[in-house]
Amino acid sequence: MAVARLQKLFIAVHKSEERNLLKSIKKFSIVELHPFKGKHTENTNISISDYENKINRIIRTKDILEKHKGFLGEIVKSGKIKISGSDYNEIIEHSEPESICNTIEQLETAINEIKTNQDENVSLINQLNIWKPYKGDIAHLGSTEKTTLRLGKITAKLSEKSDIKKRFKDIDADIDFSLKSAGNIHYVIIAYHNEYCKQAEDLLTRIPFEEADIEGMKGSVRDNIDSISEMLSYLRNKMDEMNNEMRILISKYEIILTVFLDYYENNLDVEYALNDGFSTESVSFYTCWIKKDEFRKVKRIEREYKFYKIDKIEPDENEEIPIILENKSIFKPFEIVTNMYGVPKYHEIDPTPFLSIFFALFFGLCLTDAGYGLILMIVGIIVMKKKKELAGFMKLFVISGLFTVFAGAAFNGWFGDLPSYIGMGPFFEKIAVLGDPIKTSSGSMNFFRLALLLGIIQIFYGMFIKFFDALKRKYYGIAFLDTLTWISLIGSLVILLLSSEIAVGMQLIEKPLFPASIANFLLPFILIPAFIIILFAARDEKNWGFRLFMGFLNLTIVNGITAYLGDSLSYIRLMALGLVTAGIGVAVNEIAFQTLSIPVAGVIVMLIILILGHTFNLAINVLGAFVHTLRLQYVEFFQKFYVGGGRPFKTMKEEHKYVIITD
Repeated sequence: MAVARLQKLFIAVHKSEERNLLKSIKKFSIVELHPFKGKHTENTNISISDYENKINRIIRTKDILEKHKGFLGEIVKSGKIKISGSDYNEIIEHSEPESICNTIEQLETAINEIKTNQDENVSLINQLNIWKPYKGDIAHLGSTEKTTLRLGKITAKLSEKSDIKKRFKDIDADIDFSLKSAGNIHYVIIAYHNEYCKQAEDLLTRIPFEEADIEGMKGSVRDNIDSISEMLSYLRNKMDEMNNEMRILISKYEIILTVFLDYYENNLDVEYALNDGFSTESVSFYTCWIKKDEFRKVKRIEREYKFYKIDKIEPDENEEIPIILENKSIFKPFEIVTNMYGVPKYHEIDPTPFLSIFFALFFGLCLTDAGYGLILMIVGIIVMKKKKELAGFMKLFVISGLFTVFAGAAFNGWFGDLPSYIGMGPFFEKIAVLGDPIKTSSGSMNFFRLALLLGIIQIFYGMFIKFFDALKRKYYGIAFLDTLTWISLIGSLVILLLSSEIAVGMQLIEKPLFPASIANFLLPFILIPAFIIILFAARDEKNWGFRLFMGFLNLTIVNGITAYLGDSLSYIRLMALGLVTAGIGVAVNEIAFQTLSIPVAGVIVMLIILILGHTFNLAINVLGAFVHTLRLQYVEFFQKFYVGGGRPFKTMKEEHKYVIITD
């Protein structure tokens, strides 16, 4: 129930055994490995880029295979591949991924060339189809020694055709409109003597004229279309053959490439270590962190390697020690909350077990609906069984769901007020020991008092944690001048409030809990801590005037009495969120049951509204409960005793991203 105690180790290994040693250490999944960094060490290894290039090439090749699976392949694409350990090792030892990548890449290149050829020929056929009416030989188009023959289209109104013909005739040229026309677009043949080339070009520019892009061919348009169509048929058949060949390669090599990608990425940290580590010509050196009670596991590897030595060493001065949180199984899920904020420093207290009960309880109060709590528990258990990687997060929700059931039962929240619509209202009202905060004022005031009470308890809990932790670490100034003084001052003020009529008027209590005379007894426990705070809150300041001024600010405004008051009132959000959840649930039920008056379809409409309404209410308020409960831990609770900012332990371990080893 604390931060694990770690040991730093020094490793020396002969280069001939280096890679295998690192892989053996990695299998333990208990070590954080680092290259040795001495005062005069320099990296002598080659770049790791070749290894990363292998990974990137396999990824690109797998992308090619995925592309050729098509739409259906994307639909049925599964997650990790299941494979036995023996088959995994067999593939790694006897397959050649580079040769496989070459084969697939070459086929992909050939397929792309055919696609390009197909596109070019289809585009050419589309061009030729426009000029089907032209029956002449395409080879005759263009210029000879004396004449020019051109094929193209012009834009002109029908009424302008005769004028265009006349203008061409004036320069001893001819224009033939007989091919075809489509509205104002006319496909024409133009012939002229080369002596009048300039006049013809000027005239065509004014019309304007767009020349057919089919020069360089021989034979008729129809002959060329037929020839290109035959070529397209051949290319389609060739494409079908290559696609079939690609499907064969997919079935043959996809698993192999996936295994190699998994293997390379799984060993990437080993390669980084090899690349970054310090070594001489024959020996490499590393340091690592390990839990003290697991040193023997790594020490046993010495039996397997002849040229390997491992010894305990002391951390460097001011070296940051990585953090492993160790908590009992009941507290383990709440490490998520700590990790989101930041793990503690090595000698700092782990807040996980202290926040756990409060987090679950506050989450439950934010929902305050036993029906929703049951759903959270059921969903959490189902997801835990199906998704092992989400087990920790789901356990957090299962525990929080259980507390939601207790909170909902105590405040009569069962899918809003659903029991009252099905004749079970009186039964559940008996279970609601704290009343119904929606329907009764006593229930809402009980909720208010409970939220405020829990807030005060957690704040004092945080201060006591800080006090005893400071005593343990012999930080007596923090313990007595910064913590015990505030415990005494705030505690006395709370007791003073609960002994007054002011608390009764605020409906915090029905009658004073302590006699009014207790004020005389509490006065020293208020004045003396206040005086100590003014004197010592800013004890690092050398100027006494400024020191007293800052001390007074600390007592009153800066992290002072007003800050504690604000922190306490923040816990009223527990009541606010709980009432929102209950209010929406009640509204959903009222709307749903009003639809029963609809003939025939009323029951179906009611069920739809109930399901959708409560699903929305659950989803939106689970998010709100989680966020606001986090806030109460981080802002109100952690600030009393916790700093954080440690570095999480980075375990060197087997991580199979793409496969599941079945044995």
